[in-house]
Amino acid sequence: MDLEKRQNIKIIGDNSSAGGLFNNVSVVGNGIFNSAVDCVYIKVAGDCTINGDLKTASGVVAGDINIKGSLSADIFKVAGNMTVDYNTSIKNLITHGNTTIKGNISSEKIDANGYFTIEGNCNSEVFKSKSIVMKLNGLLNADEIDIQIYGRSAVREIGGEKIMIKRGSESIFKRLKLIKSLILSHDMCKGNLTTDVIEGDEIYLEYTTAKVVRGKNVTIGEGCNIELVEYVDNFNQHNDSVVRESKKIIL
Repeated sequence: MDLEKRQNIKIIGDNSSAGGLFNNVSVVGNGIFNSAVDCVYIKVAGDCTINGDLKTASGVVAGDINIKGSLSADIFKVAGNMTVDYNTSIKNLITHGNTTIKGNISSEKIDANGYFTIEGNCNSEVFKSKSIVMKLNGLLNADEIDIQIYGRSAVREIGGEKIMIKRGSESIFKRLKLIKSLILSHDMCKGNLTTDVIEGDEIYLEYTTAKVVRGKNVTIGEGCNIELVEYVDNFNQHNDSVVRESKKIIL
């Protein structure tokens, strides 16, 4: 990046910009960029709409951002609300707010909390989630998958090397100030995940409903409802779970 040609921009109140190349971008009020934004750093504490792509080295969203194009970043943190209309490429995504990506996402590491929705596929080397609600309409593919479920979550297909899906601890809700409000129902503490297919090497599942689970070593913990388990080496099942059929695969 040629930083000498880039200037900082700060939007306070209701204002707009043509977009373009920037160094630091700060939106405190209601900011609209009428074309793509290419910057070193972006911070949104108010409302921000980008009518095009966003490319940045790093960014923080504490307010609301609506990206009408694609998003590309090295590290991006979301504590507020983010919507991306097209594909997203982020090396390290950390989200504790409400994130919706209407295309595919590729990453090295995703730490998804709060509300997390992907309408396409999700590819990452490491995927960790403590989401209140998680919805992935495509394939979740990662080397390491660690999901703690709190609400009703759904992923069409899951594939990886090491896959662990567990019900999250209720203690996380005791730390939330809004626990007594109607925003978080009692059912949020009784998470479950629904998927069609889970494939991996090492698989441990709790409170998961799936049509097919296929792996080298498969452990079905409590609260699961699985139609078919196919395993290569080892298979264990909790007494509280239902597995309608299990098959040992000879390679």
